[in-house]
Amino acid sequence: MSTVILKGRLAGIDPAAETWLAATSLASDRDAALRLSRAVDPARYGIGKRDRLDLSRLDQEMSERVVRLLIAGQVPTPAALGAAEICQPTMAIDATCTLHRAESKQLQRLVRADADTLGDELACMIGEHWAAHDIGPTWQEVWHSEACIQWWDHACGELPEFRIGANPTFVMLERLGWIASNRSSRSLCTGRRFHTRFFRDHVSGASPATIGYLLARQVGIHRRLHGGHGPQWAQIADTLTDTKGVPLFFNAHDGRAQQRWLITQRWIRVQDNQLRRGDRAKTETRRRAGLRKRTNTIIPAA
Repeated sequence: MSTVILKGRLAGIDPAAETWLAATSLASDRDAALRLSRAVDPARYGIGKRDRLDLSRLDQEMSERVVRLLIAGQVPTPAALGAAEICQPTMAIDATCTLHRAESKQLQRLVRADADTLGDELACMIGEHWAAHDIGPTWQEVWHSEACIQWWDHACGELPEFRIGANPTFVMLERLGWIASNRSSRSLCTGRRFHTRFFRDHVSGASPATIGYLLARQVGIHRRLHGGHGPQWAQIADTLTDTKGVPLFFNAHDGRAQQRWLITQRWIRVQDNQLRRGDRAKTETRRRAGLRKRTNTIIPAA
């Protein structure tokens, strides 16, 4: 477990905090894990009087609030979460916040109804940007691209404000696998769904997270069996399948094309031209090992 020295004492990243973050966009973010650990177990950090954050009781809205606070560099204590719920102590601003939330949910419904069309068009634009500039576009550039404007014109008559419509749009498209990103500037790239859209049932329909984990696991196994040498994409495409026996990649070219999003989401990395497991894969391996350990633990009868 990772540890740091804090005020003359040894304090580590809480396993529950690390496991919880593994399923978010902050997976493998050490600073975020430390802040969340301080909220989950304040006594460990010498803040015994502060209320603990119970991760098991967080619903989706509260979970999103925790992630926002962590991204902002704050410790998501119960008090901080409660304060984040209040937009401003005035009725007018509260009404505005309510209106914005309602508008955001309506935009989310529009995206969900035609996510594949929008995802395909925006992913094409992102792919073209990478081909031309060897780097990803900004979120603002994608939002104000011709493809995005035309889709929204057709869906609701005009392009919504970025601050209201961008988050529900991009979060959904990333969850569906059309796009991928991390916290680095201009990391936005095409996702798993974009690369497999023409292969249909010839490749696995598993989620991007499942694909990333299975690939990283295979890379780790291959390195252990072959003196630290990573596998080639041709080997991976020929042998790696999901639990139903369906190939993860159509061929070696398809695997290499998907390498960028797999690196972006930290499932794999490339070192000395060799494939290696990424930080997110290592975190997920620890999480699964912990679950197996708890499942296999026999609790004595009272």
